[in-house]
Amino acid sequence: MTRPLVSIAIYTRNHPDLIRRVLGSIIGAASPVAQHIEVAVSDGSDDDASGQVTHQLLAGWPGGYQYVRNSPPLGIVENMNRAVEISTGDWVQMLGDDDYLLPGASAAIVEAIRGVRPTEQVLIFGITVVDGDGLRRREQTFRTGRYLKPKEALHRLLSNSAWAREPAVVMRRSALEQAGMFNTAVGMSPDTDMWVRLFSRHGVRCVPRSICALTIHEAAVTTSMWNRETMGHLRDIFDLAVASGVVPERQIRRWQTDYFHQFILAGVYRRLGVLQRAEARDILQLFRLPEVRSLGPSPKWLPVRAAFTAATMGTRRPDHPLPDGGNRLA
Repeated sequence: MTRPLVSIAIYTRNHPDLIRRVLGSIIGAASPVAQHIEVAVSDGSDDDASGQVTHQLLAGWPGGYQYVRNSPPLGIVENMNRAVEISTGDWVQMLGDDDYLLPGASAAIVEAIRGVRPTEQVLIFGITVVDGDGLRRREQTFRTGRYLKPKEALHRLLSNSAWAREPAVVMRRSALEQAGMFNTAVGMSPDTDMWVRLFSRHGVRCVPRSICALTIHEAAVTTSMWNRETMGHLRDIFDLAVASGVVPERQIRRWQTDYFHQFILAGVYRRLGVLQRAEARDILQLFRLPEVRSLGPSPKWLPVRAAFTAATMGTRRPDHPLPDGGNRLA
């Protein structure tokens, strides 16, 4: 039996409504290339509701589908890896259950894959960022298509914390397996860790087409990631980039300065957006961490930092811990 060209690897837990939406988006997006698209669902749910939805919607799917229910449930990164493991396609796209494909996405992926050189291993597409109600917040795409060599790919990735989004990246299975699958030891940053490993070896081809909607909402697991532990994991990821030897360490540390500032300020922005000024101020205290302070200031982000600091003045909560349960840094 011929292997499918692309596997869409979905990881989920206790969200049958979201599984219905994401699978519905795939069914709508895959025509007329459905025969080339396999769907693989790794499910950690407490009941079989998501499984029933999967089997109902994908029965007779032209490209075939794989489904597994993990009991006991796996952690989120293990669930991601399990979705990859049960898939069989030559290329893999990761998709969380709260994201979904845009119309024509699968055809765009197949067309891009057919146009790459044999040495190219990774593609990155554009995305549409939406809120929990599906309302468009912004578009993040590329003006033109081009291949970025490893040095330039790492520069784009490591100087902008929002540049590479998980569902926008499509990888050759062989490159993913060679890189060692997603790292369970980097907390909520397994995608960034993986991109460092892939980009430093293979570079990346940018494709000027948005293929998926990335949902930003309060129920997302990643809303709790602005804490000391995450900053430590991000530090380790930059150390990994240094160890690759593709770019001199001094240059990578300059990127790290901008990346850390942008990442922290993004967390503050989210909290201010839902009128949680005290929580926003807690996130600002991450600038006091040694691994952040040692990098020095980021001129690019200083005006935003100053504005957010002013916006959170007078919101001290001296007995309130940071999200990871540690003591306040102030």
